Amino acid sequence: MILAAILLAYSVVVLALGPALLRRVTRVGAAPRLELAAWLAAIGSVLASWALTVALLGNEFRHHVDKLFTNPVAAVGTTLAEKPTGWAQLGLAAGLLAVSGWLALATGRLAMALHRARVDTRRHAEAAWLSAGAVPRGPGGSLVVDAEQRGVYCLPGRPHTIVITRGALAALDEEQLAAVLAHERAHLSGRHHLLLAVTGALAKVLPQGRLFTEGATQVARLTELCADDSAARRHGAHTVIGALLALAAYPATTPAPSPVLGAAGSCVADRVERLLEPPSPARSRMSRGMTLGTLLLGPLGVAALLLVGTSVCLTALL
Repeated sequence: MILAAILLAYSVVVLALGPALLRRVTRVGAAPRLELAAWLAAIGSVLASWALTVALLGNEFRHHVDKLFTNPVAAVGTTLAEKPTGWAQLGLAAGLLAVSGWLALATGRLAMALHRARVDTRRHAEAAWLSAGAVPRGPGGSLVVDAEQRGVYCLPGRPHTIVITRGALAALDEEQLAAVLAHERAHLSGRHHLLLAVTGALAKVLPQGRLFTEGATQVARLTELCADDSAARRHGAHTVIGALLALAAYPATTPAPSPVLGAAGSCVADRVERLLEPPSPARSRMSRGMTLGTLLLGPLGVAALLLVGTSVCLTALL
């Protein structure tokens, strides 16, 4: 039970200090994949610590279940007789049980939020297919929608679909269009829509946690940087910049749902500045080192706690 309390304390520390630390080491965007992994590792370590807390709590009280069901009054009385240890044990148990109930409720809300996001994406895909009608398919098998707004975005599904409006086709030249398509394919191949769906749902379910709310924003930013880099490696940074500016000059009036990723969906000015003036090699190496250290901090902390708990249990058994 002590290990469960330590895991909860660890999650509180990460929730309190993690956002500021991660924001500092990932603001450069020198290694967006690594920086994305750092945010996801921090979020995942908190969720893992909560799940392990519930598992440890269940294991701790498993040997008390029979006593509680057969004679609950005697079981509680025996525990209270061990003063002050008994009272502390019951108080800690009540707190951990309350946390377990809250986690179960949050898990249910998270599942509902993910389901709603999936339904919204599917409906948007159906609307795009209806809007396209008999219009011929565009470059790379993309779906062309007859709209004057300049928009290019991908819709995950079976099959994945890249949607391009008539306005975007008119605004982009051949090289810029190829770069935008590469950008969207990078989103799809990287499963970025899943990352946005999960982090966005966590931000809605747990709005009090800055790690989740700011994490959703940073994950969206870093996935765009990853896709920008993928397109720039194939078509050049200046081509990607020209495409972003052309699309952002006349943004779509109706934004796509949050799991849908558009080439000029967010942070266009910062992305253009980053492509124009990439971080220096020295700053990139320092940023990578700091990000790697932060990335390993969360999982290693949880693993260390588990090892300590396992050793304590073995010592008690021997």
